[in-house]
Amino acid sequence: SLFLSNCSNPSSSTNPEDTTGAELDFDLTSNEFVALQNDGGSVATNANEIDSAGLLLLRTGENVKAFTRRCTHQGVQVNAFYNGVALCANGHGAQFNTNGQHISGPGSGSLKSYDTLLDGNTLTVFGG
Repeated sequence: SLFLSNCSNPSSSTNPEDTTGAELDFDLTSNEFVALQNDGGSVATNANEIDSAGLLLLRTGENVKAFTRRCTHQGVQVNAFYNGVALCANGHGAQFNTNGQHISGPGSGSLKSYDTLLDGNTLTVFGG
């Protein structure tokens, strides 16, 4: 049998809203974010005041990177990084590297990134 996958998500925009001035703090000792205590650890959040698609967080050395979870192809959510690659959640094959750059599958460009500050076990993500 033939299986077709629909890549569209009409309720999700590919143009994120302007959240300049917004800040979110994450406690890396909480169960939900403990993976970010280790290099290469990644977490995907739900929608929040910084990004309505949620955030994709990745620990790299002494820093944590933050990206939108909104795929550049159709705006559907991107899953947390695994082995250095983040995949589009709907299975259409879009992939992004640890710099948020599109590396394969449908779509192009990079995931929107956000500035972060890691102070001990507190991560602050800044909107923009």
